[in-house]
Amino acid sequence: MSRTPLIDLDVERPAEARPTIDVSGLPEAANDWRAPIWWGNNLLLVIETAMFGILVAAYLYYWSVDFSQWPPPHVSTHPANLDPNPKLLGSTIETVLMLLSLVPAIMCDRACVRFDARRVKVTVVIVLLIELVAGALRIHGFKELHHSYDDNAYGSITWGILFLHLLHIIVSLAETALVAVWVFRHGLDARHARDTRVSLVYWYWIVGIWVPLYLLVFWGPRVL
Repeated sequence: MSRTPLIDLDVERPAEARPTIDVSGLPEAANDWRAPIWWGNNLLLVIETAMFGILVAAYLYYWSVDFSQWPPPHVSTHPANLDPNPKLLGSTIETVLMLLSLVPAIMCDRACVRFDARRVKVTVVIVLLIELVAGALRIHGFKELHHSYDDNAYGSITWGILFLHLLHIIVSLAETALVAVWVFRHGLDARHARDTRVSLVYWYWIVGIWVPLYLLVFWGPRVL
């Protein structure tokens, strides 16, 4: 007895004669949790948050077991710096500036939802400029640590924290520049409005993760 196959693949029928699903009514792009790129971006941020968690754990471990004084004295200078707490000026300006950047970033986010291309152009340029300044201040921030990356464990872990966060600023800067160029050259469509919003979520995370890192590295030795 012959049996009817459970699945008819229609392999012998021409493509134009096979049953199809009409998707013409679906939107060109989905936003937030309905978009695969949203899930990819947020899961990436979970991984990156875990990475910084490991760095913070290493910082606290070195602080607790390896040194009687934290930060350790910087004896390679003349005269020796026996109380080398990190300087605060550059890093504090950077932190305040990054927090202020959330205002135009949120405005840009909301403008993408409304497809307000003019406001997106203005606010994305403001965010881009702030990212540039934040990156420059971060490079200066390495000098505020007093120690070099190869002086001791303190220098290595603090430079590691600042350097890896700087890499995220550079990546966000590149993403923001790309979406800005696209919007200025081609206007704002649904797909690129979504991409702009995803890049802004990345910037929110960069700002949010920096606040506890700044407090730990620059204020922790002063108050703990």
